[in-house]
Amino acid sequence: MSRTTKLAAVASAAVAATATATVALTASPALAVNTGSFTATLNGTMVIDAGVPASCTSSVLKGTVLSGGVNASYTSASAGGCGVTVTPGALPWSGTFSGTTVKINNFSMSAIGCTYGGTLTGTASATNFPFTATFTNQVVPKTSGSFICPASAKITAKYDYKQP
Repeated sequence: MSRTTKLAAVASAAVAATATATVALTASPALAVNTGSFTATLNGTMVIDAGVPASCTSSVLKGTVLSGGVNASYTSASAGGCGVTVTPGALPWSGTFSGTTVKINNFSMSAIGCTYGGTLTGTASATNFPFTATFTNQVVPKTSGSFICPASAKITAKYDYKQP
């Protein structure tokens, strides 16, 4: 093969690789969920452990998956049957869906004068609705409260996500 033919072959391969990379980078996310409203209902118990564990028997999260299917806004949250009053706060929370990873950002819950918040990262059973997201031993720092409040709390919960 002549030097000119070799250079042409290398240049052709480089152009093809660049075209392939451009297509891959501009394609929409393959792991996005359906846009629209969703409800996430507690499956089992939610344990909030800030030194003394509180086990909640009911919780519902509601929100919307924004256009693009990756970002979410959690606009409503409740927790009940905890033995103490647990109050979700600082709504709306943001979140993301990426493959089998579910994140709830700006999460915030208060009980007995202590508030804890941060990001919860869970694993989803599927890449689109309906799915179950499991959040295991997610550590969130204390965001407010007296000196008797522990510096952090662990959250463990499983939610069934669905769309209407």
